[in-house]
Amino acid sequence: MSDLTKEELITTLQGMDVPNTVLLEDPSITLDTFILAIKKFRIQAPDDFYAFLADRMGLAFMERDILFANPRIGSILPYAVGEEVLIALLESKPTYLKIATANPLDEPLFKRLEEVFGKKIEKVVTPLDAILTITDTSYQGPHAYSALSELVDRQPEESAFRILVPWQKATIIIGTILVLFLIAINPYFWLFILFTIINITYFVMNPVKFYVSMQGMTGEKNVIHISDEDIQNLKDEDLPIYTVLVPLFHEQEMLPHILQNIANINYPRDKLDVKILMEEEDTETIEKARKLGLFGNVEEIISPMSEAEYHAFLSVFHPVVIPKADITTKPRACNYGLKRSRGEFVVIYDAEDFPDRDQLKKVVIAFQRLGPKYACVQCLLNFYNPRKNMLTRWFSIEYSYYYDFYIQGLDKIDAPIPLGGTSNHFRMKTLRELGAWDPYNVTEDADLGMRIARKNLHTAVLNSHTYEEAVTRVPSWIRQRSRWVKGFVITWFVTMRHPVKVLKDIGIKNFFIFQTGFGGNFYLPLMNLFLWLVFAAGFIIPEYFSSWFDFWPFAAIAVFNLLIGNLFFLTMMVFATWKEKQRDLLLYALFSPIYWLLMSIGAWKGTLQLIFKPYKWEKTSHGTEIVHEQLLIEHPERFSKPVKWIEVKSPEVDRGARKVTGSQIAFSIGITVLLILLALIIFGVIEYKPISDHFTVTKIPGLSQVMTPLEDYQSGRDVRLLNYEALPGPYSTSPPIINTEPVKTQEITSTDTIEPGRPARVLYTPGEPGLAVRYDPLVNRIIIVSEKRLPEGDFYVVTARSGGVEYSKNMDITPGTMVLDGGLNTTDIRVFRVLKTGGRIPVIDTAI
Repeated sequence: MSDLTKEELITTLQGMDVPNTVLLEDPSITLDTFILAIKKFRIQAPDDFYAFLADRMGLAFMERDILFANPRIGSILPYAVGEEVLIALLESKPTYLKIATANPLDEPLFKRLEEVFGKKIEKVVTPLDAILTITDTSYQGPHAYSALSELVDRQPEESAFRILVPWQKATIIIGTILVLFLIAINPYFWLFILFTIINITYFVMNPVKFYVSMQGMTGEKNVIHISDEDIQNLKDEDLPIYTVLVPLFHEQEMLPHILQNIANINYPRDKLDVKILMEEEDTETIEKARKLGLFGNVEEIISPMSEAEYHAFLSVFHPVVIPKADITTKPRACNYGLKRSRGEFVVIYDAEDFPDRDQLKKVVIAFQRLGPKYACVQCLLNFYNPRKNMLTRWFSIEYSYYYDFYIQGLDKIDAPIPLGGTSNHFRMKTLRELGAWDPYNVTEDADLGMRIARKNLHTAVLNSHTYEEAVTRVPSWIRQRSRWVKGFVITWFVTMRHPVKVLKDIGIKNFFIFQTGFGGNFYLPLMNLFLWLVFAAGFIIPEYFSSWFDFWPFAAIAVFNLLIGNLFFLTMMVFATWKEKQRDLLLYALFSPIYWLLMSIGAWKGTLQLIFKPYKWEKTSHGTEIVHEQLLIEHPERFSKPVKWIEVKSPEVDRGARKVTGSQIAFSIGITVLLILLALIIFGVIEYKPISDHFTVTKIPGLSQVMTPLEDYQSGRDVRLLNYEALPGPYSTSPPIINTEPVKTQEITSTDTIEPGRPARVLYTPGEPGLAVRYDPLVNRIIIVSEKRLPEGDFYVVTARSGGVEYSKNMDITPGTMVLDGGLNTTDIRVFRVLKTGGRIPVIDTAI
């Protein structure tokens, strides 16, 4: 071999019509690394070349079919050995090892092998793709099993393979049956209890979220800042190998986009280990990868470059096809890719991601500064298309608040951080020790963030953005949000299998924040829908819900949640928008409650899907607008055959400062004036009957009861905040419904009655014209009718007593009708007129 040269090998390849050999002329490529360069640049050398190489070196040549006859050969040595140094162990004898290799030129390698094993190495030459194929197929089964089951086998209590343990399942089933049974017995009282529990839980969660958000908004941030000077001081030779995992599933349109964006990252190409992860069943994406040349044969290129330049462009990308399994999830794909990775650090990028160019270098510096207790660095996320439509504007506003305030607040108080689904960077060694990602959790990032915290490790936040594509269609957005919420529910149940142990692992402060943070991420959107329905129903049938708020502390909690809670989060959305200098989005931030309704719908979809399809991965469509295909006709002579040019349009990050336009200012002023007028009408300052007859401050559920202590104080009455007698009891029934249309009083003469001993009766009072009490024996109902409108601020109080049970109701809408249950035998009715000044005048006192 002493006379074999690199030039001779290049000439041989050219004689075999192999294209792109110009790449092998690089002076840095030596004879020892010649075959590795062929592999790196995906140069399609035929089997005849390796047969020539064997003959030229005086070695035996093994046909690929003979090598494939024993598929177990590829798994005898570690995967990295076969894939990186291109050898497979054929035979081991006491005095020698027989090795198949595609790289017999690497003399230093074989000398090291002889030193390690203390045996002579007998080499047999075989084609490059044969070695790669036998290694890949031999490890498919073990890697596929490990990707799906390693966490289950090593740490079953931390895996969502079984979402609910027996005690959790029993608690949910028994609790659900009990609640339904109680509601069936007395829907009015037990719905009140359910409503109260939800409100109290909401009341506890909201202040914690307020605190975390304020920590993120004010004071010194914990975000790590890496300057341009820090990056310039880095030397490429000192940088570690960095693995980038790119999981794709039915995203063939986005493949050129992510390849281009990763290629633009400022990091030494020979130290990038990029794994393009594709599911075996996703034939469309695999076919697209094949056309783009990831498997060797180029039919399409991403930008107008020569064929040799394009092969150099592809050299950092390694396609990985994940075998079929019972479930198809992103974390399973990432686990599989992790088995074949060689970096010191690893990051996940989604297909539509557009990371900062210096992000990887910033992370390397950050890990150097942070030390080994930090397992993860989370970069900031936002969207490059926030102004596509109303939905993307709301989505971007939410992300601005979540990552600029909430996540940074968690980081500042050293609380567990629910990682984002992309741009979270890990130390490879630590990630593997943690068991990597849980393939059975559809929000694997949040789950991993919690497991990091439980191991007393930390997550840092870095001043580097990755921009994603905001979902532009509501159905796709609902699917995405339902998956997120489903994952948060799964994470909460898995973590809470042993609550006492979790408390010991993370401490009482972080345990409490976990309940309100992770738990709140699904609890609050779920309960919002119920609370809003009660709020809306309170305007339609206020009498039904009024007594739920008669106990002042409950009314105060409900009003706090309704007004203060929503107003705070609305303010945070506005502040986050202002901080990002997106002035033109301020108006949209004010209408965030509409977006919150969509969040609730997505949350309910995800929670219900948890029952029937817990591991279903709701795929989100991305990026069809930023990739355009056209035929390359400008420089066809630069290619050995016709190819198609894929023009990648790098997304324009729409994040610069934006001023409010004149039309937006005018629209904002108009909306503000309308809201002020509506408030004045509701509070009775301005009378506008179409609204004030139906929506008044006294009809807002709970608001009138909250104001009662103030009214009592102003009227000189005793102020009672703990009015326990107002609490509904277990035997309470729904109050009567007031009909705003008065019913004309008339005698009832029917003889077919429910209570034969209690005839129909009508009672008028001379001192209160227009007020009458009627008894209807047909239905055993007492009807109080007011046929005239009382002065503003006056109302009636009706007290009924029958069978030892007494209750009082307000009749504050006149003219109107109140219907009461007739009771048994005799019912005492007393009616008082309450004046605006607080005076109380008895007008009716009778027995029916």
